[in-house]
Amino acid sequence: MINPWVLAAMVPAMVVLMLQLAIGPFGHIKFIHWHLRWKQLPAAIRQPLITLAILMLLAGGTHLLGFWQMPE
Repeated sequence: MINPWVLAAMVPAMVVLMLQLAIGPFGHIKFIHWHLRWKQLPAAIRQPLITLAILMLLAGGTHLLGFWQMPE
């Protein structure tokens, strides 16, 4: 069974990475100011969030591939 909380947590994790890389909607000229504001945050705030986002996406990807399951 797929855990819906893992899937829901993958959405903000991807938003953090899209902000960091200025891809998706954050790369569009209309929304680039969000990326620039993100880059102005101190590295002490950005780095843990990026690390957490990467770990969450890895956990969600492995969960969707069936490497681990919810206990029944």
